Amino acid sequence: MRRVVAILVFLVSVPAGADARYDELKRVVNRNTGYAHMTRGVNMYTLIALRSCVADGDIPVLAKMLGDKDHVLQLAAAGVLADMGPLGRKALEAEAARATDARERMVIRDALQDAGAPDRRPLKDYPLTERERKSIRGCAKTP
Repeated sequence: MRRVVAILVFLVSVPAGADARYDELKRVVNRNTGYAHMTRGVNMYTLIALRSCVADGDIPVLAKMLGDKDHVLQLAAAGVLADMGPLGRKALEAEAARATDARERMVIRDALQDAGAPDRRPLKDYPLTERERKSIRGCAKTP
C-alpha cells in the first residue's frame, strides 16, 4: 500500500514540477518582452534572457510552449529551440509534425529556417553592451 501511495505522489509531483518550470520560463519571457507602437513582442533581450535560463533538459518545456495561446511565448520558445543546436531543431521538427494550428506551424517553420541559415549567430554571441547585458532579467537560478 505504501508503495502505491509513493508512486501516486511521484506521478502527481512530476507534472507539478514541469508546470512550475513552465511558469518560471513564462515569467522570464514576460519580464523581457519588448513593446513598440503599443504592441507586445519578442526582441533579442527576450531571446537572450530565455536562452540563459535553459539547458537541454528544458527542451520538453520549450516544446510545450510552442502550443501556448500567447504568440510572444511561442516565438520566444521557437527562437531559443533554434539556438539549442541539433536537439532543439529535432524538437522543432517533432512539434511541426504534431502541430494543427496554422500560426504554430508558421512559427516553427520560421524558426527552422532561421536555425539553418548560414549567417545565423548564436544568441550568446549577440553584440550587447555591458549595460544592456545587465538589464536582461533572466532566471533566479541558472540551469
